[in-house]
Parts: sequence; C-alpha cells; structure tokens
Amino acid sequence: MMVKNTRRKPFDITAAGYFVSHGKVILVYHRKLKKWLPPGGHIMKDKAGRFIESPEEAALREVREETGFDVEICSKRYRDYDAADEMLAVPESMHIHPIDKEHDHLGFDYFCRIKGKQTESKKQEKYRWFSEKELENYPHNATPELPGHVRAVAVKAIKKLAVVE
Repeated sequence: MMVKNTRRKPFDITAAGYFVSHGKVILVYHRKLKKWLPPGGHIMKDKAGRFIESPEEAALREVREETGFDVEICSKRYRDYDAADEMLAVPESMHIHPIDKEHDHLGFDYFCRIKGKQTESKKQEKYRWFSEKELENYPHNATPELPGHVRAVAVKAIKKLAVVE
C-alpha cells in the first residue's frame, strides 16, 4: 500500500475509546465539528509543548470526561523487551483526518470495556448509543455527520466487543 501524503499539514495528536453496551456503541456529538465521534480528544501537553500522557491515558481520561464511564483498554500490548520501557496497547485504528485549513488530527483509536457504573461528569457531552444497523443505515449526507472511518471502526467495535460483554 502506498503512503498518501498529498496534503500534509501540521497535526495534533488525539486518542479515542470505542466501547459497547448491550450491542450498541457510544458516540459523542462534537458541537464544533457537527459530527458523531467516539469519545476522545487531544493528548495533554505541558507548557513546553511536551506530551504528559500516553495516547491510551488520554483515551481513558477523555472517555471518562465526555461520558462519565470508567473504561479499560482491551487491546493487546506490544511485547516488553526491557523493564525500563513502558509498552503500550496496540490501537485498533490510527489515522490522519482533516480538521480545518490549518491542521489535521493524528488519531489513535482503542477498543475499551466498561469497568463500572456511569458517574456524572462536568464535561459530559451529548452522546448516543448506536446499533450496528443504525450505523450502517445512517444517511451519508446527514447532519450531524457520521464520518466513514468512525462508522467502520464503530461497527468493528460492536462485532468484536459485543461478544465479550
């Protein structure tokens, strides 16, 4: 497969978590972009611009903030070769997608499992549970938009995670 680099712009790094309950996946309404997206967001940086959390830590934090659910990542981990290294979970999906004329997002998507009951969150967003059929039948020209990669990864999450609920 050829690498596609036709529009390289600066990018922010983001992480998201897909999780399933009762055969449905949760998606959050992003008000600014007017899109259904998995709960997720930017990886935190310090004042010097260095990252201060891993993609998986960001995904867990964002899921909790946006939905009130505590989840755990259920992806496999890279093999540990040295005790000094922290090996990370393998993302289900990694992608670069456009945000605006100035920048893109490099996204890490993880599949997660709910750990406990939902709690109230100050930053909680509007969300909706989608079934596989609802995802597949969601109109391609609808507002809010359901991006193609979100639709595909969400369907994959239902197929993979509904089995282990």
